[in-house]
Amino acid sequence: MNESVEKKKLFPNVYVILVTIAILAAVLTWIIPAGTYKRVTESGISKVIPGSFHLVERAPQGLWSVLLSIVEGFKKQISLIMMVFFVGSAVGILSATKALDVGFAKLARSVRGKESFAILVIMAIMSLGGATGVFGNVTLVLIPVGIVLSMAMGFDPALGFAMIFFGSFSGFNVGWANFATIGIAQTIAQLPIFSGIGVRIILHIINFILSYGFVMLYFRKIKADPSNSLNYESGMDLSDYMGAGSPTQPSDSTTNLSVPQTVSLILAAAGIVAVVVGALNFKWGADQISATFLAVTILIGLVSGFGLEKTTREFLKGCQGVVDAAFIIGFANAITIILTKGSILDTVVYYVSNPINQFGPIAGANFMLLVNIIINFFISSGSGQATAVMPIMVPVADLTGITRQVAVQAFQFGDGFTNCIIPTVGSLMGGLAFAKIPYGRYLKWVMPLILIQIGLAFVAISILQGIGWNG
Repeated sequence: MNESVEKKKLFPNVYVILVTIAILAAVLTWIIPAGTYKRVTESGISKVIPGSFHLVERAPQGLWSVLLSIVEGFKKQISLIMMVFFVGSAVGILSATKALDVGFAKLARSVRGKESFAILVIMAIMSLGGATGVFGNVTLVLIPVGIVLSMAMGFDPALGFAMIFFGSFSGFNVGWANFATIGIAQTIAQLPIFSGIGVRIILHIINFILSYGFVMLYFRKIKADPSNSLNYESGMDLSDYMGAGSPTQPSDSTTNLSVPQTVSLILAAAGIVAVVVGALNFKWGADQISATFLAVTILIGLVSGFGLEKTTREFLKGCQGVVDAAFIIGFANAITIILTKGSILDTVVYYVSNPINQFGPIAGANFMLLVNIIINFFISSGSGQATAVMPIMVPVADLTGITRQVAVQAFQFGDGFTNCIIPTVGSLMGGLAFAKIPYGRYLKWVMPLILIQIGLAFVAISILQGIGWNG
């Protein structure tokens, strides 16, 4: 039995994993009592009323419910799914112009021998965007760009994914200016928004160094031996998974960009800039991003002389290349839908938060972190988790001597790091599909980093509670 067959047996197809988790979620609705908290809306934020948890009539979910939830998962995430298709179409038509091949080959030659610095700069930019909340959906948009650059430098799609994804999440996971997570949590905790920024910037820097070091270890492994690539399967030729500009296959082409190719690259860059500015200043979501890249696709097709017929064909071809990424998002969302329909999300929050009252401040703060890690597997949305748990955590913190700033940080750590492994996170699963990395193989590779990050989070929480950090 060859190695690739063994790996496939060890790590099932991602759809198998997601459907299995969805079925397990349905089983839990038969075991865990259904319950809910009362909620009020203040300043546009839905808040749980502490002490209002009560059991409700069970709503167990069966196999038919699982199937319906998968369909509903697609409906609820249709904006994000369409964004994936439109981004794929833009990347596809840009690839058809060969502008990416020529332009990125030139860029790759300019950084040859300085790849480490190039990776550092890319990850630092992404990390800053993640920490400030700019790169939400934009992370998924930029992963294909990172993949193309990595291939142009002579490396694999996995490195391109890692540069963008871990760059962004090294900031997002401990972000100091992201209203959707830290801002909502501090608002509910009645703390000044973005207070404690100095400590969080230090935590961000530490996390970035860890993430960059992790990516560089992978970079050096595949540079020394390409068969270490996450994209490698037994029997593959080097050209099947490594870019043409690899150290063993140098590209010395001196081809220059044509005028249409140059304009196409400018249009693509303008689209990315528009998306970033729109997300930062105008709160753009997936719909606006989709419309932007649809416009980019059409304009590139026209300036490249493709005409409407070929532009349409290339549009559809680009969409075909990202079907996996789009479908995975729909399947993943089904899990949350099942738990919500089964009315057990609030029950999970209630039972896992209760024991905190039995501990002292430092142990309680650490347990609060553990609780948030557990809850994040059920509520993968940062803002959703903040509105669900912080109204409960704040009075618990006050009763047990845990500072409110530490309670907020326990939420942020708990919500953050596991986002890099939870299969319901759209940017993770979509990005893996873009890079053609099996989820099981990715999980095995990334777990050491996640365990180190979580371990350091417990240390940080202990220190911050020990000094009575109030920000």
